[in-house]
Formats: sequence, structure tokens, C-alpha cells
Amino acid sequence: MRFLVKLMMIFLVESSWGHFQENFAKRSERENKMPQEVQERLRTPPKLNLKQSLAMNQVVNFYTLKEASSELCRNHSMEFSAGLRSFEPWALKMFDASSKMQSGILAGNLFNFGSFDQCIAVQAETAYGPLKGKHCTLKLRPDTVLLKKILQQHFRKVKIFVENATLDWSICVPDSCISSDVLPHFQMLMETLTEGLNLTVNLKEMNCLVEVSAKRFSFIELAVIFEMLAYVGFTAILTAIDLNAPSRESKIAFMESGFISTCYVIIGHRYLMMMFFPVINSLQIINWTTYYRSTAITGGTLCVDTFFMISGMLVTIGFFEQASKGKVNWFLFYFYRYIRITPPLAIVILWYCTLMHHFGSGPLWNDMLDIIQKPCQQYWWAAVLHIQNYVHPYPLCLTQIWYLTCDMQYYFLSPIILIPFRNDQVLGSINFALLFSLSVAVNFYLAWTHKYNGGVPVTNELFATEYFQHHYIAPHVRSSTYILGLGFGMLIYNQKGKEWNVNTAFVVAGWLVCAATMLASMLGCHVFFVEEHDYNRLESSIYLAASRSAWTLGIGWMVWACINGYGGPINFILSLHIFRVFGKISYGIYLLHMGMQYMISAAARTPHYFSDLASMYAAVSDLFIMVFCGFAFTILFESPLVQMLSLLARKGNMKTTVEVKPLNRH
Repeated sequence: MRFLVKLMMIFLVESSWGHFQENFAKRSERENKMPQEVQERLRTPPKLNLKQSLAMNQVVNFYTLKEASSELCRNHSMEFSAGLRSFEPWALKMFDASSKMQSGILAGNLFNFGSFDQCIAVQAETAYGPLKGKHCTLKLRPDTVLLKKILQQHFRKVKIFVENATLDWSICVPDSCISSDVLPHFQMLMETLTEGLNLTVNLKEMNCLVEVSAKRFSFIELAVIFEMLAYVGFTAILTAIDLNAPSRESKIAFMESGFISTCYVIIGHRYLMMMFFPVINSLQIINWTTYYRSTAITGGTLCVDTFFMISGMLVTIGFFEQASKGKVNWFLFYFYRYIRITPPLAIVILWYCTLMHHFGSGPLWNDMLDIIQKPCQQYWWAAVLHIQNYVHPYPLCLTQIWYLTCDMQYYFLSPIILIPFRNDQVLGSINFALLFSLSVAVNFYLAWTHKYNGGVPVTNELFATEYFQHHYIAPHVRSSTYILGLGFGMLIYNQKGKEWNVNTAFVVAGWLVCAATMLASMLGCHVFFVEEHDYNRLESSIYLAASRSAWTLGIGWMVWACINGYGGPINFILSLHIFRVFGKISYGIYLLHMGMQYMISAAARTPHYFSDLASMYAAVSDLFIMVFCGFAFTILFESPLVQMLSLLARKGNMKTTVEVKPLNRH
């Protein structure tokens, strides 16, 4: 706590000096308009009393780098000191743009941006050449002992969230100073102010930013833009050749509403952004996880298993529809899928690698690019080959495509289940049951051996956790729901043309069991976030191994009931035409949305406030923007490709249109 007290003292001293700053504001404005030679004669600092002089000395010593290793940095720092003592407007702006001690640190307000735009806009002519402002963000990291003293009995509850937290301060310095000039100065100051607290200070060069002129496109970036335009033109010509080519895509009429699940994913990722980027009440996030309403997000990861289940089901139906017409063309079975999915993905990756950095700036911008752009520049090949969850699970290129990678791998391996089903229904069923059981067993084994907690870790470093890299996104762990989808697709295909007549009691019981199963799967994670709940290895392992399959069985009942005319209002809602329209752009939205969320968050100039209302408001804004972006992406890139592949599929005798419509029981 001595650290906080000393910082408060500095703040109070600075505040008292700020009072006198106002008295000279008008004079500073007049001086700024005078000729240079007149200004030099008037640069004599105003007379200050003893207390004012003490305050001024403390401010100058804190914010100016008089001991910098670079001579030009030292000279510019002396100019800054003289300008500050004389209340010159440019110097006042530099000082004003630097961080002061913020309130609410103990509530998790750990990031002070200063005034980024004001800092980098500073310009002054000095005896040592032009001086411009540079915005540097220092990271102050307390050790665990200090955190335990501050948080006391709450430390165990918030440990996962605060153990890697830093107190970030932004300092405005002359642009001639580099990080090796800035860091030693503040390391020495903090060591003096926080003696005995073992506080470390770090600064990376990429966190020192200056104003840049309009960014010019490199030759590679111009080539990328040209290639994208050429791609649009080429596919448009091919589309015009055969506008009426039928689609090969297997579909189930009422399940074209994948847009609903996509919306759920976007909302969940917006909550993640609120956790990943600075908010003034970050510790409130931990309290939020103890409320049942938070399980809509912490347990909402189950919506991904809905995608897995539906995807597996459509693969089975499409496969048997084609197999019923003769020999399966295995080349086109794999080639079509890869070409249908990968080119739109490659276009987004190309944008990440080359053009993304042109879309914003800010104190957090380079940190974001280091996490988002750099992995794509280094591991783009693993992403387009759909193997990065094994090759490089952290950080991922396009974090959200871990699902796409798993789905593609499952598709490639689906004949292991489909072929036995085709050859012998009994042996196929045995093979299906064994593989499903093996997947659940692997999930349980890994959860048990690694002692994973049942809930998703709520931390701003979620993607760096072992749980996320080796359990959450691992195909061998998540395969059970896709396998269920393959089996359920077999059930749907075999009943084609048949009508099930069941009594009302059975339907009511089915819906009740479905609702109970899905709610238990989602709400079951709540107990793992309660502070008083002690970790139970068996309980956590069973939940992780069984909850996703239980959720998928509930989705399976919904599909079966809607197909057979027992869906009621749920079937009516899911079959609305508007969802089918939005469903066409869901893939584009899925590929683009997280990059947009990262850019919006990283371009912020102030911390946000975390709450359900603020998160939902931001999520709705995301959805509104992404509908337009997804529509443009689909029209320009995805839709022409689908038309072209449909033409190829028809010529290759791979045209299959599976239409499974719900019965109308009135």
C-alpha cells in the first residue's frame, strides 16, 4: 500500500501546481503568437513561491528524461523542462498528455491511456531541431506477495485474472527518445517510490508511438489489392456464364438459420473483448461470473457443438444421397469441400497479413497486431492447410477458425464412420458407438490427468492457457458432438419418406427432457465459478466429458421434432425466411467479425466499463456492422465461388441437393 500512498502524494503535488497553470494560460497563448526572438526573451519562468517551486521540481524530475543515454534525447528533455517551467503551450500539452494516478486501481482500473492523440500531435521548434511528442506505455508489474496483501481473502478467487496483470501508465516524451532512454528513468523512479514492494517496470519499443504521415501501401499490399479485384472480376465473369447453376450444398430447410448461432458467437466474443482489453472495473468480471446470468456466456460455448452436430449430419445425408446414385467420386468429395471453404478463408488471412495495420492506431494497436497479425504472417500455411491447432495452437491465425480447422479434419475423417454404415448397418452402428465412446473417454482422460476445472477459465489470457490450447480446441477432444451428428444424419436419411406418428405425451416428454438436458449442460458450469466451491476432480472431468454430448442430444431432438412436424413455434421461428437470407452471409460474418472486434477494441483511447448492458450494446453494434460486411464479402468473394463450384460439380456429376423439410401437422 505504500506504493499507492506515494503515488497519491505525487498526484496531490501535481494538482496544486495545476492550479497555478491556469493563471498563466492566457499569457501562454499570447506568447505563442509572438515572433520567435520575442518568445526567447520572454522564456523566463514565472516567479513561484517555495511550495510552488517544490511542486514544479517534482513534476519536472518525474516527467523529463535528463539522464537519457542519447544526447539528442537529453537536449530535447531539457527543452521540455524549460518549456514546462515557462508554461509554454506545447510543453503543457506534453505534460497534460502523460498519465497521472487514476482512481479505482483496487477495483481493477489498471490502464491509464493518457491522451494519445494530444501527445503525438505535439510539435515544437527548439535550438536542437524539431521536437515531436512520442507516446510510450510502461507496464508496472507487482509481485504475488504484494497482490496477496492488497486482495487478502479475495486473492484465491481472482488469482487467475490478476496474476499476470500490469498497471499500465502512458508517458509523453520527445520523439528523439527511444525505449532504452525512457525505461531506465522510470525504473529508477519506481524503485525509489516503491522500495521494498518488488515492483518491476517494463517497456517495449513497439509501445512507443509517434505520429506518422498517411500510411503508404507497399508494393506487396498493392499487389494484394490488385489480386483481390482481379479475383472479384474473374469470378463475376464465371458467375455470369451459369447464373442458374444449382447448388451442391446439402441443406435442411429449417436449419438454414445458422445465423442465430453465429449471432450467439459474436455476442460471446464481444464479452471476451471486454475481458481482454482495458476496463475500469476489471475485477467486477470475477463477481459477474458468480451470477447465473453469466452462464449464458461462460456456458454458451456449447453453441459451437451445435455447429459440429449439424455439420456432421449434413455430411452423412449428402454422402448417402450421392452414394445412392452410384459410385462416390472421392476426389471431388475432398476437393469440393476444400475449395468451397479455403479460398474465402485465404482472402481474410491475406487481409490480416498485409492490410490490417492500415485500419487504425492507438496505444494498444501494436500489441493487437503482435497477437493477431503476426501469427498469420508466420503460420498462414498451417491455417489454409487446416492443421494449425496441432502445429501452432497459440497464438492462432484468426482465433475463431479453430472450429473450422476441427470441422475440416472431421470431414476428411468422416468416411471412417460413413463407409461402415454404407456396407453394413449393424457393423456401422457398432463402429459408430465405439468411436463415440472413445472420444468421450479421451475427453475425460485429459480432463482428469491435467486437472482441468469444469468452467472455461475467465481470464484476459484465456487463449494462452493450456486448457484452451490442448483441450478446448483439440479435435481429438471435441469430436464426440460431430460423431453424434454423423450418426443422427444416418437416422434422418433412413427415415426419408417415412412419417412418424407419436402421441402427444411422448412429444411433451421429449421436449421436457430436451429442455432439461440443454439447461443442465449450460447452467452446470456455474458451480465451478462459485468461490466457496472446492475443486472436485471427478466432477469436473465428468462435466467436461459429458456436457457437450448432452447438449448435442438436445439439439438432435429439436431437429427430429421439427422434421416430423412436432416443432411447434420453434420450427416456425427457425424456418423464417429472414434467417435463411442471413444464413447465406453467415460464413463471411464468421470469418470477419473477430478481426473487426479486435480492431475496434485496440483503437480505443480510453478504458471501457464492463457490464452486461455495455457488452450487449457493443455486441448489437458488432452485429449491425457485420451484417453489411458479411453481405459485401459474400457478394464479392464467396457467392461467385459457390456458383463456379456448382458448375464444376454438375460437370463432375457431383450435384446433390438434399431437401429435408419439416412436416406440416395442422
